[in-house]
Amino acid sequence: MLKRALLCTAAFVFAASVGYTAPKAAASKSWAGYVTDSKCAMNAKARTNEACVKKCVAGGDKLVLYDTYNHKVYQLDPQSAVSEHAGHHVRISGTMAGDTITVTSVKMLAMAKPAAAKSKMKM
Repeated sequence: MLKRALLCTAAFVFAASVGYTAPKAAASKSWAGYVTDSKCAMNAKARTNEACVKKCVAGGDKLVLYDTYNHKVYQLDPQSAVSEHAGHHVRISGTMAGDTITVTSVKMLAMAKPAAAKSKMKM
């Protein structure tokens, strides 16, 4: 009887451990875009103006990333990790929770070129 109870308990523990998976850490990703202020992020000229971005941040605005691929704005944490990149085109690596990127590294990129105007076909 005791042997059977131990066997059943062992089988239960084994079955429970097979179904258990440890929580996964958030995967690190990267995003390319401009470090700008939250007020001017959607303004194409203002988001690349370093002096304007620094002035707005000094006035209390937060630094954000304007993702040039998805055309979205993401909050950045910690702000100190990106403060020297105001108005710059960068690739930020980190993890995302909600709309906030926890920054692990920042790499400068060449300024993005505006999309070329489509030429009209002559017939």
